[in-house]
Amino acid sequence: MKFVSTCGAGLEALVAGEVKSYGGQISSSQRGEIRWSAPLEAGYRACLWSRFSSRVVLVLTEFDIQKSDDLYEAAHSTTWEDHLSVRDSFAVDCVLADGGPLTNSMFGALRIKDGVVDRFRERTGIRPTVKVQRPAVRVYLQVHGKQALLGLDLSGEGLHRRGYRVVSGPAPLKENLAAAIIALSGWEGDVPLLDPMCGSATLLLEAALIRADSAPGLSRSYYGLTGWRGHQENIWNALVAEALEREADAQQQEWPPLIGYDGDRSAVGAARKNIAQAGFADRIHVEQQEIHRLDNKLGKSGCLVCNPPYGERLSDSQSVKHLYRFMGECFQRQFPAWRIALFTAAPDYADQFKVAFASSVKIFNGPLACRLFSGFPLPVSDRNWLQDWHMSSVKDGDAGTELSNRLKKNFRKFHSWAVARKLDWYRLYDRDLPQYNVAIDVVGGHLWISEFPPPRGKDPRIADERFSEVTRTVRTLFDASRDQVVVNRIREAKRSSRKGGARQKLLEIREGDAVFLVGGGRGLERQFFPEQRFVRKFIGHTVDRGPFLSLFDSSGGARETATIGVTASDEEMLLSSFSRNGLHPGNHDIAFEDVRDWLNKNRQQFSLIYICFRHKRYRLNKSTVFDTVSGHRLLISRAVAALADGGRVLVSSLIAGFELDPAVTKSHACNDLSRKLSSPDIVRGGRSFRCWEITKREVDESGAS
Repeated sequence: MKFVSTCGAGLEALVAGEVKSYGGQISSSQRGEIRWSAPLEAGYRACLWSRFSSRVVLVLTEFDIQKSDDLYEAAHSTTWEDHLSVRDSFAVDCVLADGGPLTNSMFGALRIKDGVVDRFRERTGIRPTVKVQRPAVRVYLQVHGKQALLGLDLSGEGLHRRGYRVVSGPAPLKENLAAAIIALSGWEGDVPLLDPMCGSATLLLEAALIRADSAPGLSRSYYGLTGWRGHQENIWNALVAEALEREADAQQQEWPPLIGYDGDRSAVGAARKNIAQAGFADRIHVEQQEIHRLDNKLGKSGCLVCNPPYGERLSDSQSVKHLYRFMGECFQRQFPAWRIALFTAAPDYADQFKVAFASSVKIFNGPLACRLFSGFPLPVSDRNWLQDWHMSSVKDGDAGTELSNRLKKNFRKFHSWAVARKLDWYRLYDRDLPQYNVAIDVVGGHLWISEFPPPRGKDPRIADERFSEVTRTVRTLFDASRDQVVVNRIREAKRSSRKGGARQKLLEIREGDAVFLVGGGRGLERQFFPEQRFVRKFIGHTVDRGPFLSLFDSSGGARETATIGVTASDEEMLLSSFSRNGLHPGNHDIAFEDVRDWLNKNRQQFSLIYICFRHKRYRLNKSTVFDTVSGHRLLISRAVAALADGGRVLVSSLIAGFELDPAVTKSHACNDLSRKLSSPDIVRGGRSFRCWEITKREVDESGAS
């Protein structure tokens, strides 16, 4: 007998290996299909055991077509009475490829249906019924150019339908594709397997089926072969009995840990239902956990396999790039001796994974051309970019100026301080000299020069000359190349804004375990606010205690966060920052409404609420402006009311002369943290950093506070 096994593009070699194991003789292999011959038992075995095929088709006839009527004639002349009766239902599927006279698959299926029906009507006076869903017999038509193949689909429906998937999440992997990923990952079944973004657990379930030596078709409730008049039930029953015996024998072996995590609570719920349906509740462990918290608790090497997000839209693509970078750092840190297998449709970002890939296999996930990469993490680099900076000994016309002397003095004062505290950046210069109206930051491997607005009426040519002198002096003193110096000028930023704002290259600033993304087209002052460095660090040390609410700030990130009062333009940066830090965006709400209205409607209690005042006024909507000085008392009171027991409100301000309203200090317990959290390298610049920790005032039994 002749058979065709169809499959996803890229899985042909795996399917061919299966066919050979059944004793089949392969006649040809092309994209998406393997043609082979063998006794009927091998075709049945393929239906029951194939992990990688989509369908198994028994070939009835092959013929040439010049016009659509040829399809009708071929169907009409086929002895369908050998395959179904007038009491049976049937359906026709048509697959087209490589052009030819037939251009519409539905029309091709219709012509075959007409031929089948007319043959029965002419011979018996009655006709079988057409049933699209789960018919007794499914007829398969394949047309390649002018070559056609007519057969019976023994699988009846896609073999990826194993029977265990009762719930699926968004864009789940097909089961046969997941099985192929496991087979090609390098996992051999005897070491731990971990999927840190498991979704509905398809990869883990396919791995468990392989480990259990379980036929993937055992739990299916429908096959096309059982309604076929030529069905050999004794052969099928013997194969099922053999599969059950093999599965029972495999239960005696020792199992390695099979572990899955996902940041999405609903995905974990779906995974647990699928695992229970498949009978692996005692073999596979899944729990909700963002990849941000991924660590290696097993203490031994294994295999990490993952199907991370692809990012088909441009905005998603940027977030995916940053997510892959976080994952790569995590692999290096936590899984240095593990095999890493990653399946992605964004191969251009694969270098972000920081894995030395030993193999790369092209596989299609539907229409998407994907790659399965497999290898081991690259060694961690302990390089501290800050330590690499030093003052050049070269002398030239700019090396002995007042500006260069001030830079040398500040470098001696702050560089060793920053390195000792393992900071990734510090401020070297902050408008120390009135004629040089800039800030200079040493940010990792970059020198960041940001210009401030010049005094009104000042000749712009003088500002240009001063800025050029600053840039030249900095490059000379540090012997820095052009790509190491990031320049942010006021007039250039305005011109870019008028043009609509091209996508800016993002630079990274690391603070402790967190990484912040900063756009190269805007000054550090206007998007990162260096004065609040230690406020962010303080939040990072305490934010894990429970839900976190951030008002007027776009740098939040915890297990559950809500960010209120930021602009829509901050959203993409915020989502990219979440991805860069391995946080699942679905756990972090962003709202653009009036913060006061939001607090009035809110019923959730927070462990930490951060209120960040950087401007005297905030536009909350088209008609409402929030005045920080006059409105902060009521806002803080509403925030305190939203605190859980033991919760705190942290208020930070960069507004010159800002003080808490006396009513706030009277009503609540206020602890001034300004001195504790101030940065010694940022004490100039005209802004006034203040910070307070506010809690509910304790009340004794008499009612006195």
